[in-house]
Amino acid sequence: MEGIVRAVTDHPLVATAVCFAVLLILYFLFTSLIKMALILIIVAAAIGGYFYFRYPESRPTDFKDAVQKVRTGVCEAVDRGMEACEKGKEMLDKGKKAYKKGNEWVDEGKTALDKGIDAIGKGKDAAGDVWKRLGADHEAGDRTKH
Repeated sequence: MEGIVRAVTDHPLVATAVCFAVLLILYFLFTSLIKMALILIIVAAAIGGYFYFRYPESRPTDFKDAVQKVRTGVCEAVDRGMEACEKGKEMLDKGKKAYKKGNEWVDEGKTALDKGIDAIGKGKDAAGDVWKRLGADHEAGDRTKH
């Protein structure tokens, strides 16, 4: 940390360049955020105006009533979101359990396959031994006939 401070104080051109880069990043960040906020305000005003003129009988009578309606709507939306979040967590847990069980099955399959390969190898060795014995007995029989 001291090295960075020393480098910035020893080289004022570096400090100026770093400050300029930070200010440039902040400028673009804030301009994009301000643009996004303005777009959201315009969209909200358009939707509110549509409902204000389309359904005049459902307008709130005063500001308190309007705030209460918005508050209850937001609370309901948050509650629905929390329920969806809990269901998502449950599904994630089920998926993790299924993944673990699948890994266990794969491991069991690998061990069974290894055992089968070993058994086949032993069977080939045993069959080879029998074949050699049969071949030796057959050759011995051929020699005695001649």
